[in-house]
Amino acid sequence: MDFTARAITSLGDDAREGHRTYNVVNPHEDGISLGTFVDWLMTAGHPLTRVQDHAEWLDRFETALRGLPDHQKHHSLLPLLHAFAEPQKSLPGSALPADRFRAAVRAAALDEENDIPHLSPALITKYVADLRAHCLI
Repeated sequence: MDFTARAITSLGDDAREGHRTYNVVNPHEDGISLGTFVDWLMTAGHPLTRVQDHAEWLDRFETALRGLPDHQKHHSLLPLLHAFAEPQKSLPGSALPADRFRAAVRAAALDEENDIPHLSPALITKYVADLRAHCLI
């Protein structure tokens, strides 16, 4: 989110006339799956349990979401749960084109890599820490 906020702020500030649209996505073909995220979080010491059966996982996930206090439930994936009804195959890169976004990021030189950052264990564990700090998990 830090990078995304910086990109939106920078690219939006540069738009003085007309409009520009970008697919703000990670286009890297890193082959990172949800299982990889789970591995990273477990390595970082988060107590997670793998559930191999998708139907069982979905049932447990929905039960957990419905059991949240209202203030957390309103910020949850509950309204989008239908999108998780069937397991999805991993996509290489992004389902949306990111060429314009990537070119704009490179032209703006937003960070030392001069590119959209790759996902990493540090980034995912930071997301979890930020979600905890905001009492969202």
